[in-house]
Amino acid sequence: MHVTETRDQEVARLSAEVARLRSQLDASSDEAPPPAAARRSGRGRGRAFLAVVLILLGALLAPLAVVAAWTKAEVTNTDQFVATVSPLIDDPAFQSYLVDEITTAINDSVDIPTITSDLFDGIATLDLPPRAAEALQLLEQPAVQGAESLITSTTEQLIASDAFDQVWDQALRSSHSGLNAALSGDTSGAVVISDSGEVGIQLGPIVAAVKQQLTAQGLTLADRIPEVDRTIVVAQSDELGQARTAYQAIDLLGFVLPWISIGLLAAGVLVARRKARALIWAGIALALGMVFLALGVAIGRIAAVDALSPQYMPSSTAQAIYDTLVPLLYSTALAVGVAGVTTAVVAYLAGPFDGALAVRRLTVDTARRTRAVAESNGVTTGRFGEFLYRARRYIRIAIAVVGAAIVLLVRPLTPGVTLWTAFGALIAILLLELLQRPPAVEVDVRVDGAPVIGGAAPPPRDTERV
Repeated sequence: MHVTETRDQEVARLSAEVARLRSQLDASSDEAPPPAAARRSGRGRGRAFLAVVLILLGALLAPLAVVAAWTKAEVTNTDQFVATVSPLIDDPAFQSYLVDEITTAINDSVDIPTITSDLFDGIATLDLPPRAAEALQLLEQPAVQGAESLITSTTEQLIASDAFDQVWDQALRSSHSGLNAALSGDTSGAVVISDSGEVGIQLGPIVAAVKQQLTAQGLTLADRIPEVDRTIVVAQSDELGQARTAYQAIDLLGFVLPWISIGLLAAGVLVARRKARALIWAGIALALGMVFLALGVAIGRIAAVDALSPQYMPSSTAQAIYDTLVPLLYSTALAVGVAGVTTAVVAYLAGPFDGALAVRRLTVDTARRTRAVAESNGVTTGRFGEFLYRARRYIRIAIAVVGAAIVLLVRPLTPGVTLWTAFGALIAILLLELLQRPPAVEVDVRVDGAPVIGGAAPPPRDTERV
């Protein structure tokens, strides 16, 4: 009896102690966290804020970096400049505009009506019969029109011919050095930028080609065509006048800005506590930046055409020039946007998310079953597979580095390059998972308490992040 009462008293005492501790725990949960926990929480919020700021800065800088890199490529790379502008000669609107400008330049340089009148006056002094003199006067105006028409038709045939493509490309290649000179303030080249911001192409080389063609057709009048000093305006902007002073800055920024943007995005990811989520948001932000850049280029087309037409050229010609210049910018923006989306997808699949874990588990299990079937049929990767398993982390890092280097260094960057790089990296990782040979794990198997040595269990599932 006494023992039972003592036991009951002990149980009651323990119950009271449990209740007291529970009440203290409930009370402590309502109180402020300890100073150390508060400091950790504050540091966590500070890191999160800093990561957001860095990622936003990198994403906002990305469109400017793409534009700067595009400008640098067009200004400093002659092959890229020719490849961009060369198709412009195949546009009918630009061909018509070029024919008008060339014929106007020739007619302004050579006074065909005066030369023709002098020629007919000289013939009239040869004591022609009255009827012949009257007929000669009637032929004077058709002769002028015929000469002008011959110049126009010859110019049209020359520009539309396949042979002119080589002349055009050579003129562009020569003009590229002139563009660099123009940006540095030299006005003696084929391409000039005036103080008012007008970009022009000098017609001298093209007029010389037309003169040679006219002479070959027997038009001796063409010998009177002098060297033409005429410039056609192909663009105008108040900012272009200031571009000459920014030439060296463009050359520098075209190289530096992309790396600064990438560095800010990478720093934001490294600072964040949840790096997988930060990498996902960085990829999405980069893709959104490229979307806004594409919209800006589309809106810029309207502004550029309005600035050029009708004061300098017809709207169809202005549209043709703009559409010829911007495809590389469009494709680069699309490629970088695709890279951002791909980065977000890869970060999700490599992160600690339920869906990603399920995908990785399925991939690992499929590769393990495939290896087991192959080994049961005598097919194995042997020591090479064991090496791949030991070095799998470093191989995955190498695959990521190679893929990033391709996206960062290959120019021009196109969506195809980005997609094929991502696809190639995915195939390489899958091959690594399939060819590696995890070692078998020796276990101590017991049957009815008796040990059986040599039992082998399948290796643990490799669901680590890829």
